[in-house]
Amino acid sequence: MKINKLKINGFGKLYKKELELGDNINIIFGKNEAGKSTILKFIDSMLYGISKNKNGKDLSDFDRFNPWSKNEFSGKLEYTLDNGKAYEVYRDFKKKSTIIYNQNKEDISKEFKVDKSKNIDFFVEQTGIDESTFLSTAISEQEGIRLKPNDQNGIVQKISNLINTGDDNISYKKSFDKLSKLQTERVGTDRTSQRPLNKVTNNIDILVGRKKELELVREKAETGLAEKESLEKQLLEEKNKENFLKKLKSNIENNRIKIAEVNVNKNLEKEYEEKIEFLKGKIDENAESNVKKKKINFRNYYIFLAIFILICIGMFVFNKNILVNSLFIIPIIVTIILMIIKVLKNKKDIKNKIEELAEIRENIAKEIKILTETKDTKGKEYREKYESLMKEIEKSKDDIKLEYMNKLNANYVLNVSDFSYEKVIEEIENVENKIHTIEFKLHTIKSDSDALNTQLEELSQIEEKLEDAENEKENLVKLNSSFEIAKECLENAYEKVKENISPRFVQNLSNIIQKISNNKYTNVKMNDTDGLTAEIETGEYLPVNRLSTGTIDQMYLSLRLSALKEISDEKMPIILDEAFAYFDNERLKNILKYISEEYSKQQVLIFTCSNREKEELDKLNISYKLFEI
Repeated sequence: MKINKLKINGFGKLYKKELELGDNINIIFGKNEAGKSTILKFIDSMLYGISKNKNGKDLSDFDRFNPWSKNEFSGKLEYTLDNGKAYEVYRDFKKKSTIIYNQNKEDISKEFKVDKSKNIDFFVEQTGIDESTFLSTAISEQEGIRLKPNDQNGIVQKISNLINTGDDNISYKKSFDKLSKLQTERVGTDRTSQRPLNKVTNNIDILVGRKKELELVREKAETGLAEKESLEKQLLEEKNKENFLKKLKSNIENNRIKIAEVNVNKNLEKEYEEKIEFLKGKIDENAESNVKKKKINFRNYYIFLAIFILICIGMFVFNKNILVNSLFIIPIIVTIILMIIKVLKNKKDIKNKIEELAEIRENIAKEIKILTETKDTKGKEYREKYESLMKEIEKSKDDIKLEYMNKLNANYVLNVSDFSYEKVIEEIENVENKIHTIEFKLHTIKSDSDALNTQLEELSQIEEKLEDAENEKENLVKLNSSFEIAKECLENAYEKVKENISPRFVQNLSNIIQKISNNKYTNVKMNDTDGLTAEIETGEYLPVNRLSTGTIDQMYLSLRLSALKEISDEKMPIILDEAFAYFDNERLKNILKYISEEYSKQQVLIFTCSNREKEELDKLNISYKLFEI
């Protein structure tokens, strides 16, 4: 099998990353925390899916690698099996969506079985390798290259179902009994009551009952939410009405002020008209009264003179005394002279008065002309301002209508726009009363909703616990099934294993460690008690954990490589994550040379933060493909 291409849309710290891998050795180089281990986990997750179960960890793999800053949590992996068939797998981890494409880009997902916890088990069906075996053989991580005894036995059981040591019958019995005991302890049976499966089943029943109770609460909360949404919509509409009406009110008030300001010019025009009429009347009044008065005074002089002459004539007729009569004639003559002088003076005064009045009338006429021109100007200015103001008022009203035409019912906007000021005030009061009523209802619903939400928080916790419990039960059922299968396989394959697989596996392991250790270790064994052991120069067999760190890593890497040859007919990629950290230069050289020779037709991925592998491969003149993260 070869992994052709990785397309990481979003996974852990990696975003929009693509790698096209080579056929043989690939070096993925990057500093610590650069994302190398994330790529490795991406490969595992694309092939087997990713779990939300914590499995004793603080965070599940799903939560750990779910990107916080990006919505995308998906990717694609392209690979080719040894039979030459190419496939592409696309996963959207958030949606638990997996699509398998064949080399014709056809969706063949339905051809594979479905695992509820991780989706489609396509890779297990194609290769016969489950995830735990894949991680224990194909992938070698830093500090994880060494296998615990239980993991060693797990690999051996997967390869050969049993590696026997000591007395075959005793070994078989111990393994079978241990499986049965572990099955009871870790799962339980129908006869047990306090085992994991019994406990989780009882817990699921309790959680399901409580969930049903809380679902009724949720229905009530959803009803309240629907009513709340309806009221909020009404409230928004009424507040829009309120804003619309207040703008109309403010607009009317502003327009009243503007009209009052324009009417000042109209009042001035009227004042000018009244003043002009007053001045016209004053001209006529002064001219007529003063001339008339002068004429009346002149007539009185004539009457007085006539009476005086008549008296004098009477005195002259009745009095024959010439001297006395002469005395009367003198006053008459004097009077006549005075009268003539008075008349002349009066005429002159009248003429002067007429001239004075003419001048006054002329001045008043000029003033009237000025007032008339001013009146006409003010009148024209008033009419222009009034017409402009009417247009402005109409435009401001249209602007307000246009602003709220899409926010409110169009008929309502058109009708209310023609309301009088008093009717607008009345409508504002009605709308404000509706707003207060709706707000009170919303407050009541919110109080009820807060109480319900407190209970719904428990529902969320119940659902989460129920999902965990169901996953736990499903895992326990699978584990129980695994125990049953293991016991059945243990019984059926015992003789075949002892005769066929075990010797070949151990011999293969010995050959590998011999080559990469420069013949220092030529004989390794496996037993139930000590796990992996190696024969040292003295002939003594020591558990590899008692050897040097570099030797230990060599031993366990050899174990993985040996197991990798046995677990499947598919030539799986060899994935090494900082696997040579404790190798000295000589050991590094030997292992790289061995891998390049023995696995030349197999893909190798080396994840590293140092240049040692690159430099050693260059010295050995071994080609490779380099990726820098």
